[in-house]
Amino acid sequence: MRTARKLAPAGLAAVLALTMTPAAAQAQTQATAPIQTQAGAQAGWRTDATAGASEVALHASRQDVAYLRAAHRGHLAEIAAGKAALSKSRDRDVRGIAWRLIRDHRKLDARLRGVADRLDVRLPGSPSAEQRRDLRAVLSRSGHRFDRAWLRLQVDAHEHALWLGQRELRRGHSNWVKDLARDSAPVIRHHLRAVRAEM
Repeated sequence: MRTARKLAPAGLAAVLALTMTPAAAQAQTQATAPIQTQAGAQAGWRTDATAGASEVALHASRQDVAYLRAAHRGHLAEIAAGKAALSKSRDRDVRGIAWRLIRDHRKLDARLRGVADRLDVRLPGSPSAEQRRDLRAVLSRSGHRFDRAWLRLQVDAHEHALWLGQRELRRGHSNWVKDLARDSAPVIRHHLRAVRAEM
């Protein structure tokens, strides 16, 4: 009988775990996790040395937040630039690059938004004023002049995006955010090669 009493709380905990929503179950697991797991370390979790090994916390540094916001604005600017080229350019190769930019930057931004949500980072709703101004200047041209100006804008934007990623890898704290910077670099370099080849 005593064994049954000892097992009852464990059985109840197992049933509750099965009926919890995934988010609640995850919160319960995180609250009681005794040590930081390898997967947690890769996902951006860190063990706070002052709180002890039993407390696992998420943390985004000022650099991580700055990177998330700047990279998000960059993705939005690239998507807008791609749409502009699809509507204005008649060059098949420029339009092909534009389509690729839209597709790839939407994918990169979807992943970035997921990380920002997990880190509770608010993202801007549009490209920066400078990015919007640069695109307007390109849109004021037409024909071959538009294509050349658009390609030059893409070189500048993608070089800046690579610089942002390198700075995040040097100074960032969150492994989640650093993984974004590391994983987006090959895509951005591929875009940059395609744009330069077309110039």
